[in-house]
Amino acid sequence: MSKEKVYIVISHKHSLKKGTKDNWEVAESIEFVSHLRNRHYTTSSIIADYLNKKLITGKRFGMTEYDMFDAYIRKKYDKQMAQLDAAYGKEQVVEEVTEEVVEERMVTDQFGSTRPATVFDAQ
Repeated sequence: MSKEKVYIVISHKHSLKKGTKDNWEVAESIEFVSHLRNRHYTTSSIIADYLNKKLITGKRFGMTEYDMFDAYIRKKYDKQMAQLDAAYGKEQVVEEVTEEVVEERMVTDQFGSTRPATVFDAQ
């Protein structure tokens, strides 16, 4: 791998279990690459930039922040991440943390449920 770019690509493959007609199984695979190809964008579930700590794709699969992704990867693929950290850990960009306090406006709907307001709620 080149030390300029490091991407983590996770793909999921859904297939029927052998001998069944309606039981599905999911196989997950992970790749560490230095260059993204078209197939990565079309077949992967999540792509992350390891050095810059950013998600490129994957928000539609439930990963909204790099920290969530990083925790998942480190839990499931701890040996591979330890090797990656040993090789590239010093080159990672440290994100500046800025805390912005925003109060959420709560709305009670017609059924009595309270939830955070959205852009579709009247002011």
